[in-house]
Amino acid sequence: MRRRERRIEKARSAIEHVPRADKRVAAVLAGGAAAAAVVGEGLRRFASRNGEVRDSDTAYRLLDGESPGKGLRRVALARTDDAIAHLGGATGVPPAEAIHEARKDIKKIRAVIRLVRDELGDDLYRTENQRYGDIGRGLSGLRDSEVLIETLDRLDERFGDSATERFSGLRESLEQDLAGHSEDGSRERALNCAAAALKEARSGIESWPLETEGWAMVAPGIHRTYRRGRKRLHEAQEEPTDINLHEWRKRVKDLWYQMRLVRCVNPEVIGYVVGDTDDLADQLGDDHDLALLAEATSERAATLAEPGDRRVLSELIDRRRGELQFAALSLGTRVYRDKPKRFLKGLERHWSEWESPDRGGLSLRIRA
Repeated sequence: MRRRERRIEKARSAIEHVPRADKRVAAVLAGGAAAAAVVGEGLRRFASRNGEVRDSDTAYRLLDGESPGKGLRRVALARTDDAIAHLGGATGVPPAEAIHEARKDIKKIRAVIRLVRDELGDDLYRTENQRYGDIGRGLSGLRDSEVLIETLDRLDERFGDSATERFSGLRESLEQDLAGHSEDGSRERALNCAAAALKEARSGIESWPLETEGWAMVAPGIHRTYRRGRKRLHEAQEEPTDINLHEWRKRVKDLWYQMRLVRCVNPEVIGYVVGDTDDLADQLGDDHDLALLAEATSERAATLAEPGDRRVLSELIDRRRGELQFAALSLGTRVYRDKPKRFLKGLERHWSEWESPDRGGLSLRIRA
C-alpha cells in the first residue's frame, strides 16, 4: 500500500472523537456517507510519534546554536542549490522526479520567505514571493499529466482491476501528453529556464535583511501562517468547494514547512504538529488531484470506451473525495483547535527554553 494510502487509513482511525457534526460538516458527510460509515467507529488518537522528519531532508531546519537569520538564509540557499542540481541533471534522477523535487524545493523557499515577511518588508517580500512562484508555475505544467496518471492509478489500486480496464483509454491519453513534453523539447526548455531563473534569484538571498534576533524574527510569520490556515479551515467547513479546499491546503503546507524549520526547539512536541500537518496536507493534496482528474475526465470523455464509464469514474472520484474530505476536516479541527495567540504562546515557551543555558524542563506541551 502506498505511503499516502497508509496515512489516510491511519487518519481515519486516529482521532479520539469526531467533533459534533453541524450543518457545515454535514455538507461533506452527505457526499461521503460511505466514508462516514468506515470512519465513524472506533476512532482513536494517533499513536505516539518520535517527532522525526519523514523524509531525508534533515537540512530543512534550524540547528542548535544557530541564529534564525543565519539558519534561514542557509536553508534557502541550500534548497536553491538543490533545485538547480535537479533541474540541471546533476542528481542523476529521471526528469519527472527532478521536476518534482525542484518544485518541492521552491515551495520550501517560499515558506521561508513567508516566515520572514516582516523582516523583508512588503516590497521585497512581494518581489521574492512572486519570483519563486513564477519559477514554480513554469514547471507545474510538466508535472500535471504525471500527477493525473498517478491519481488514476491510485483509484485503480483502491477499486480493483475492473477499473484499470475501463479507464485504460484515459490513461493512454494522459501518457501521450506526458511523452509529448519530452518529444517536442518543451520539458528541456522549461528545466533550463527554471534553472537559470534560480541562479539569478540566488544572489538575492544573500542580501535578505535578516537582522532581528531570536524569537522575534519568526513569531510574526508563524502567527500569520497559523491564523490564515485556521481561517481557511472555517471557510472549507462552511463551503467545501475545490477552491476553498485548495487554498486551505496551501496554508497547511506553509505551517508544515515552518514547523519543520523550528522543530529543533522541542523535537518531541513540535514533531506532533509536523506529523499532523504532513498528514493533513497529503489528504488535501490527494483531494485536489482527484478534482483535477474529474476535470480531465470531462475534457477527455471520448477516451472512455463506454458511455457509462465516465459516470462510473465520476462516482469513484466522488466516493474517494468524500473519504478524504471527511478525514481532512476531522484532522484539521484538531490541528487548528487552538486560537492563534495560544498556539504562538506555547511555541514561545519552547523557544525560550531552547535558548536558555539550562536546557531541561522540556515537558511543556503546545496544547496545555
